[in-house]
Amino acid sequence: MKALADHLHAKGLKLGLSLSAGTRACSGGGPGSYGSGAADARQVKEWGVDYVKYDWCSVPTADFPGKNVQQIAEALYPPMRQALGDDVVFAMNNEDGSTVPWLWGRNAGATTWRTNVYNRPIPDSYPSMVDIWETNQLRAEYAGPGSWADPDLLQAGLGGMTETEYRTQFTLWAIGAAPLILQAAPDKTPPAIVANPKVIAVNQDELGVHGTFVKSDGWYHVLAKPLANGDRAIVLFNESDRAATLSTRLGDARYRVEDLWTGAVTSSDGELAAQVPAHAASMFRVSKSREQAPPLVTFEVDPGELGADRPSVLEPGRAGEIVTRVSNTGGTGRLRDLRVTLGVPGGWRAAARTPATTGRLDGGETFTVTWDVTPPADAARTTYELTASAAFDGGSQPGAAVVTVAEAPPSGRTYLSDVPWTAVRNHFGPVEKDTSNGERPAGDGRPITIEGVTYAKGLGAHAPAEIEYYTGGRCSAVAFMAGIDDEVGAAGSAGFEVWADGGRVAYSGLVTGSMPARAVTASVEGARFVRLVATNGGDNATSDHVDFADATITCE
Repeated sequence: MKALADHLHAKGLKLGLSLSAGTRACSGGGPGSYGSGAADARQVKEWGVDYVKYDWCSVPTADFPGKNVQQIAEALYPPMRQALGDDVVFAMNNEDGSTVPWLWGRNAGATTWRTNVYNRPIPDSYPSMVDIWETNQLRAEYAGPGSWADPDLLQAGLGGMTETEYRTQFTLWAIGAAPLILQAAPDKTPPAIVANPKVIAVNQDELGVHGTFVKSDGWYHVLAKPLANGDRAIVLFNESDRAATLSTRLGDARYRVEDLWTGAVTSSDGELAAQVPAHAASMFRVSKSREQAPPLVTFEVDPGELGADRPSVLEPGRAGEIVTRVSNTGGTGRLRDLRVTLGVPGGWRAAARTPATTGRLDGGETFTVTWDVTPPADAARTTYELTASAAFDGGSQPGAAVVTVAEAPPSGRTYLSDVPWTAVRNHFGPVEKDTSNGERPAGDGRPITIEGVTYAKGLGAHAPAEIEYYTGGRCSAVAFMAGIDDEVGAAGSAGFEVWADGGRVAYSGLVTGSMPARAVTASVEGARFVRLVATNGGDNATSDHVDFADATITCE
């Protein structure tokens, strides 16, 4: 091991090991450090180990009569910290939540303390990453120089999230002064994300402050982190499924604004705003400066109201309205000869309904262009990206928006399993059409059966679940039989809802696995979107295999 440590050190790398405070290691079944902590600490120091993650596995709680798990952890962790000494990073990995390490980790001498409640490597998915980040932010008040919150590993390179989502995780971990430790092999991780020196500099800033909320409103978050030289790092995080414009006030001065992901440098007289794509986080470094730089420009493509969590819908063969908006947010100079263009996929048409050029745009002013955008009649029913550019004398700014091509169901009564959905969320595995949910693989469901009654048509899901359809204001009613599928026996419980745009229009009440199917009908007159929702019945998601049996929609 010492030879390995020496080899890594010669390459500028560090060596870390996992040990356990219990009798057995968390993985591999090897011995833990319970009763041998001092000897184990001497050994890893002799090897030249730089980092020790001290796990919480196989702890013999019976050896501590009258003590709760927090008190047991407080007895086991400080001795290992003392035995390792200050030259070894000591990462408390007692992550199950019951030991509340954020309350006492600093006093125990921990370099970091785990904040999420997953007792395994965190899932490589966007919802899980956001949940863990939100939990980590709740512990921010306990973090600071010398002892930091640890939301666990970075997933970039594993493949379960998009490049945008991996960049978001790296941004949020960076402003939170969290350890930046990769879970994927280094040759699988995208250097453009994990090796951005300016983002890493924010994370490693010697002031050591955990970035905190400036404001947080549902899906939209603004965070700030003071830096040692007096600058501030600002993050605008859009948690939602649609691009959104986020903003914050910097103060009453002139500021240099550097986008740490694009490298663009602009100036502002106190306002910061950007259109942030869905699931994305923009990161800026701002400083008071009289440096000459172009004014900060906010370019919005298809801007929506905050709270609108879906892309705009365009119908095939029909012109739909798309708006672009340019704002001279910085206000430190005038934009001259502004020209806006909108790019669409091949075979589409885009025509400006209002002028797309203007000679000047003063500070604080906006310039809006309305476009008629028409997808071809045979366009696939899926999502597309529109690209745009706002060019002006001395610079330009790109923009983009995601739109969905969809059409309302045909006239008459149609089974919803025969209608393409526009959005879907399911707790476990995919939503199945005309079968039960089954388990994780697609297509593993059985005939939909509720209390012995079989249905040839319907939707099988696992609550909590949501299935959304575009109806374009041309449908009137939804109906289905709600029940828990017989594949889970008498287990499971759920509530079934129908939502028309932003309001709930029907609710089944609690349905359990021992009940017959319950008829649900709902008026959806005039709604542009209809959602079928299954909740977990108020307890948990275990065995909540829900059926929307014989689900139909009636349209004009």
